Amino acid sequence: LLEPHAQPAGALARLSGEVLAHARDSAGLAELPAEVRLRAVKHRARRVS
Repeated sequence: LLEPHAQPAGALARLSGEVLAHARDSAGLAELPAEVRLRAVKHRARRVS
């Protein structure tokens, strides 16, 4: 789950560069196919007091 101000590109780069690479290496595979689905959702505005 990303914060409303987060940039998806950074999260996707970390996922592919670190998380999936570690999983692939741990499993001893040359490739580890993965599918990532991103979607935007509106968030409620926060009140400033």
